[in-house]
Amino acid sequence: MRKIAFVHTLFLLCFSTLAIGQKVLSPGDHFVNLNGIKLHYYVSGKGPVCLVPTPGWGPSINYLKNSLTPLEKYFTIVYYDTRVSGKSTGPAEVSKYTSAYFMNDMDSLRAYLKQPKVWILGHSMGGFQVLNYGIHHSNRLNGIIALSPLAGRDSLYEAEFTKMVMKRKGQPFFEKGSKIFMGKDTTRYGTTELMQYIMPFYFHDVNKIADFEKLGNPEINDKAAEYTDAAMFGTEYLFPELPKIKVPTLVIVGDDDFVCDKISQADRIHKQIPSSDEIVIKDAGHFSWVEQPTQFFGETEKWLKKQKLTAQK
Repeated sequence: MRKIAFVHTLFLLCFSTLAIGQKVLSPGDHFVNLNGIKLHYYVSGKGPVCLVPTPGWGPSINYLKNSLTPLEKYFTIVYYDTRVSGKSTGPAEVSKYTSAYFMNDMDSLRAYLKQPKVWILGHSMGGFQVLNYGIHHSNRLNGIIALSPLAGRDSLYEAEFTKMVMKRKGQPFFEKGSKIFMGKDTTRYGTTELMQYIMPFYFHDVNKIADFEKLGNPEINDKAAEYTDAAMFGTEYLFPELPKIKVPTLVIVGDDDFVCDKISQADRIHKQIPSSDEIVIKDAGHFSWVEQPTQFFGETEKWLKKQKLTAQK
């Protein structure tokens, strides 16, 4: 009788654990209390779990979850709003917006989802987050996809940034935007207002901004921008530490990305990570998958298949 009771208890425990795992990864919106914040995440897709954080400085998950859907054939994607962005809450303490807190949130979400290892994907400062996590927790990863990532600002970065800004000279948006970038316009803009002036710089073809706007309101939170800026979030120089990443890593960059460029960022990131590959998207800026979806998803899927990932029906 004791043996039967033990087997029955073990079955219930395993079933309960499986049910919990299925529940936390069921499609749609979820909220969980982690590290003193209420974190919002959205689940979609089939396959191994892939965590996708927002950039950290304010935008919500909308532009990501409404545009990266072709990758959901390969992953159960968990898009999440980082602290005080989108629908996630966050403390009013600047000291709690350093990179360490963002990495801790990512790892806590991984543990909450009961995943010994995950894939991670990040765009821009989300790319910074996933590279930083990979440096410190490579043993908890299956792989990394970094879209237009930033790994550190130095003299080469400043030179490339200036060159790419000046490349837009003659465009109707150049005069206003360049003054902001070069510190000649010292007006204290809200983040949403500021983005109206500088958004064209992020695109190779400004007509594609309309496609980006169709992805939904990014719901930029000014508090996130204020806190992360004051906490110097994302200012670490990651290049010397990148060789610590031991998992397959894909670095993707638009050839006309002005803020996370090919020469000072993507090329050097690829060079520093022995297990990495690099894809350069032609005629694309910071949102390469929006401007050139055919090339972006076509080449990304080829890489995923090389990693033995199979598209789910």
